[in-house]
Amino acid sequence: MSMRLTGVVGAFVVAALVAGCGSTDGRPTAAPAPESSTSAQATSSVETTTARPSPTPEGAPIGTATMQVRGGTAPVTITYQINGEPEQTETNVTLPWEKQYPVYDKVQSSVRADGGDTELICAIIMDGNLVSFVTEPRPTCSFAYY
Repeated sequence: MSMRLTGVVGAFVVAALVAGCGSTDGRPTAAPAPESSTSAQATSSVETTTARPSPTPEGAPIGTATMQVRGGTAPVTITYQINGEPEQTETNVTLPWEKQYPVYDKVQSSVRADGGDTELICAIIMDGNLVSFVTEPRPTCSFAYY
């Protein structure tokens, strides 16, 4: 870039800064710095996980779901959360395992199984439709109806 073009670009930058840093009453002002998408996402996820309590079921249930865990022959540990309530854990569970529960609008339910490195299958079925399915060691299935 030539020296002359660099000087012209620099003059425009200075003019833009000066124009954006003043006010009509004589006090200096500055436009807020734009947030990067990374910092906005990090702030949002922190607020989501720490500031917002778990939603609680409202109204009548909209259906029925069944959590299932299958596979393996050794006892496993199953941790589940139904309709945003606190997690519950069952240890030394012999598979297959099932848990039926009412489904409410806009609250999450999940099931997690730990059988070590053994491949397990977790599934959630709502009113006969498969809504979550995972096959792997320590699978987690989750579902929310919206």
